[in-house]
Amino acid sequence: MRALAAILATILITTGGAPRAEEPPNPVDLLLETSHWRAAPAGTQITYRYNRSGLEAVFGPKMEDSIRLSLAAGDTAADRTVRVEMFSAERRLPAGPFEAMEGNPVLTLFLEHHLGTLTKALKANPRYLKNAIRAALRENGRITPTTAKVGGEEISGWSVVAQPFLDDANKARMRGLETLTYTFVTSPSVPGFFVSIEAKATGSDRANLFRESLCYDPAT
Repeated sequence: MRALAAILATILITTGGAPRAEEPPNPVDLLLETSHWRAAPAGTQITYRYNRSGLEAVFGPKMEDSIRLSLAAGDTAADRTVRVEMFSAERRLPAGPFEAMEGNPVLTLFLEHHLGTLTKALKANPRYLKNAIRAALRENGRITPTTAKVGGEEISGWSVVAQPFLDDANKARMRGLETLTYTFVTSPSVPGFFVSIEAKATGSDRANLFRESLCYDPAT
């Protein structure tokens, strides 16, 4: 668990569990102190569909690809060693392997890639963007019970939503991306814990300025 905490020390993100009558969990505690592999024993293969779209002049053409995880036994029953194929063929990016992880590294991989895209598009300081996202999730992340359909089955989980840049002092320089909304949907019954991760910004006319998402694919 310490390994995941160290990786996320500068990009602290939140997730969830399942709708219950009890108080919602603390998102940060849940992310860092809960194993994400309850439904993913060693030998499991996990695939996420990746999509990015928006203003092509800023972000380039629409992109569709996948991220694949291969799980092997870790040091304990709660952790796994994770090998990653991040995107296919000509888009392949180096990632991992991650040894003895209780948490799913796909969260960090998605956010690091996302921050690289924002930094390039906005010519911004990546540390500034990273700190804004971290602060929003720590201080203003909204966690609510939710349901999602996975493989035709309705499952229970938690949704965490944050909008880091709405009141940012430099939002005039963000080319409309001050509306970026981050949504994390999780469920312990899904292998790897994450149902979906999304970063989305819309214009005043509700046009899609930017959308980047990752979604668990149960069919592969």
